[in-house]
Amino acid sequence: MSLLTEAEAAIKIGYSIELLKHFTKKCPKSGEDTLLKSKVLDGQTYYDEKDLNSYHAYLNKLWPLPPKGTRPTIPEAIKDDVKRESSYSCAICGHMDNGEVAHINAVAHSLNNAPDNLLFLCPNHHTKYDLGFKPDSNLTPEVIKAAKVLKRNSRQRILRYEANATKLLYTLIASLREVENQIKNARSKDMVAVLTTEMMELVYAIPGAVKEAQEYASADLDLSKTEKLLIKNSGNIAKLISQKSIKESEQNLRTTASSVLSLTSQIVIDIDEVECPHCAGRGQTGYAGDICAYCHGSCVVSHKKVEAYDREQIDEVDCPHCGGRGQTGLVGDICAYCHGSCVVSNAEAEAYNREQIDEVDCPHCEGRGQIGLFGDVCAYCHGSCVVSHKKAEAYDREQIDEVDCPHCGGRGQTGLVGDVCALCKGSCVVSNDVYQAYIEKCSDR
Repeated sequence: MSLLTEAEAAIKIGYSIELLKHFTKKCPKSGEDTLLKSKVLDGQTYYDEKDLNSYHAYLNKLWPLPPKGTRPTIPEAIKDDVKRESSYSCAICGHMDNGEVAHINAVAHSLNNAPDNLLFLCPNHHTKYDLGFKPDSNLTPEVIKAAKVLKRNSRQRILRYEANATKLLYTLIASLREVENQIKNARSKDMVAVLTTEMMELVYAIPGAVKEAQEYASADLDLSKTEKLLIKNSGNIAKLISQKSIKESEQNLRTTASSVLSLTSQIVIDIDEVECPHCAGRGQTGYAGDICAYCHGSCVVSHKKVEAYDREQIDEVDCPHCGGRGQTGLVGDICAYCHGSCVVSNAEAEAYNREQIDEVDCPHCEGRGQIGLFGDVCAYCHGSCVVSHKKAEAYDREQIDEVDCPHCGGRGQTGLVGDVCALCKGSCVVSNDVYQAYIEKCSDR
């Protein structure tokens, strides 16, 4: 592991530099004092990559409940950061009024207030999503997670090219092209809405990027061929964009985006650059948005490098702990081994030992993350499927407010044809209060 600058650390996990600084001074979890470690060398702040990964995982573990209440409180610093990530507008539709910080995986089940589990939504889409756990919801968890990835990628893109305005302009245009292609292949109206909102954000950002790129070029820096061509055509690019026109209709937005891409495609023809085959032009890989190991975040490579690309020659293999998903459990906990990267080095894969990870199957649900006929989220692991060794040792069935349903004997069904139990509704268990009330009612008969 290596030392990372503040910008590199922010890019690594997708949080703002300001939020990382906040975590070095104050623990976000009520009643706890765990801080993000940092060190100052020659007046500059650095984070050890191992410490950063560890703190990232800590934030995504269960948050403690307050003395009163059933949900942990989201700190204002995290709320503000999630709002900034989404440019203070709904990640689905772009609406800016009365937005709310919503949980991607329901807090009642995940007890997770980490920024990774939060997204800024308008009241309409927050209600429509309904925390993503109702089967009849029209807004699926997949769409919400895709919106989160787009917002995080946008932040990381800006952080990565903050010091080079022409590269930022180039990557904005490359991202716009990718979003346009994704809209064509989108399978739902909600996904189209998410991508259209991202398209609008990208188009809005281009005029500012053009101005900064022109100022950057005027400093008489050593520009690449790509940068020189972009600067030469930047004025024409900016003229294509009218925010007033874009706001009038989605069609105007699409037309504007197509015009920008048409103009810049003529530029790209003369440039020996194509989308990186390893990251598909995103500059990032994995759930956590690691910098691509092939293009190193550039998003593009030369034609020669594309021809030479060999996945087997890159020291990356699917993480053996999460199967390359970057997440584990029903509620999508950040993988404890790859920390959301989805991949590890060959050496790390060979060194992998399930026994060395502080995770064991939850003793309450036996690692399923659910109980009952209809898959109620486990009351002990909250859908993670696993718990720490310490928590497994501390497990006491009697301390959980669950007992076998007295009406169906814990089967969740009654009768010869297996009707769903009228008392527990198929959960197989009920609370002690419900149990006592049922027994008393039966005794009165």
